[in-house]
Amino acid sequence: MDNRVCNIFNQHKILLKNLKTLDIKEFSKKRNYQLYLGVDSNGFYNLLFFRESKSRFVNKELEELKKISQLVKSKFDINIVKFGLFYNSAICSKVIKSNLDWKFYDFM
Repeated sequence: MDNRVCNIFNQHKILLKNLKTLDIKEFSKKRNYQLYLGVDSNGFYNLLFFRESKSRFVNKELEELKKISQLVKSKFDINIVKFGLFYNSAICSKVIKSNLDWKFYDFM
């Protein structure tokens, strides 16, 4: 994991044990995503997506991320409780309002 991602986790006070960097190519053809899986202090699995793109993030892309998360669940045979998306571009407000089980973080 690179130093920039560690700094972003520190800024948002995210501390995960057993943090793994997953290869997104196993689950999707998307190239502008990085995928991290870890366990928080309460013992819950967290799946975090990093999106680096200039285009706007819309509901259709979130549906793809949900499919990817299902594939990760089945591959590792775990129950992922918390999902997060780090993004550096514009995001549709409907995405944030309609998906309360996801956390969205803006980074530059």
